[in-house]
Amino acid sequence: MSNLNFYELLNANATATFEELKRNYKQLILQCHPDKLQQQKTVAVTVTANESDPNQESDNNFNAINEAWNTLKDPIKRKHYDAELLQSKFEKHNNIYASVTLSDMHSTRVEMAEDDEEGDNENENENEIDTDKESTTTAAAKWSSAYAYDCRCGGQYVLLDDESQREQQPRASEMIVECSECSLVIIVKPDANIS
Repeated sequence: MSNLNFYELLNANATATFEELKRNYKQLILQCHPDKLQQQKTVAVTVTANESDPNQESDNNFNAINEAWNTLKDPIKRKHYDAELLQSKFEKHNNIYASVTLSDMHSTRVEMAEDDEEGDNENENENEIDTDKESTTTAAAKWSSAYAYDCRCGGQYVLLDDESQREQQPRASEMIVECSECSLVIIVKPDANIS
């Protein structure tokens, strides 16, 4: 397969809609379809032994485009593929501090403060994560369990332990967690006992 990712193979960007991907796929597949190339082969000059076979290259392109389309047309496969792309970008940029499992992290409680004020706070609908247990706030607070891992900068990587989400989708894949203070990330791998 080529070095291009599936979006590049379909001449699209990662935010392309299903319709855009489908249109590009149809255009590209017509250009390199083996039946169409077979017709051109009867007219073409015989390939010399020194040159690469253009039909073999077109077959490879055809297969790669089909593989890209079959992955990106399915929303679940596309989501997994996007996650793999994101992880490869993180690995390429090398801002990964560590790869850990949940058992390497320590269990903690975090305060999920919900803003009760009706002010001009632009983060009104977002939850704030505060691992400082002695903070006093006037907002309604809800405590939640989480996993934390200390960063070299003094910040923490905090992964909320959302039980309702775990019931729907067990943690079987790797997750990327950002530091609360710097640009480093950790990769949280599933524990060995998860099947």
